Amino acid sequence: MNKFGAYISRLMTTVIDEEQEEFVKQLAWNELKKINADVEEFLRKHSKDDIPEDEEKPKEKQLLQENKDVKNK
Repeated sequence: MNKFGAYISRLMTTVIDEEQEEFVKQLAWNELKKINADVEEFLRKHSKDDIPEDEEKPKEKQLLQENKDVKNK
């Protein structure tokens, strides 16, 4: 089973097909780059591993406050 969709597979085949016109290969290449950018944007937007900066700072500030409390005791 192909791990890429039929459309993406056809684009990749077009890019490496030496009998294909250069213009057509460039169109396929540009479309693959656009798909790649769209997938990367989706992954960044929906990633569970990434913590937005505004959520990270309060936790960091809290840890610093806890360290001060421990030192003062």
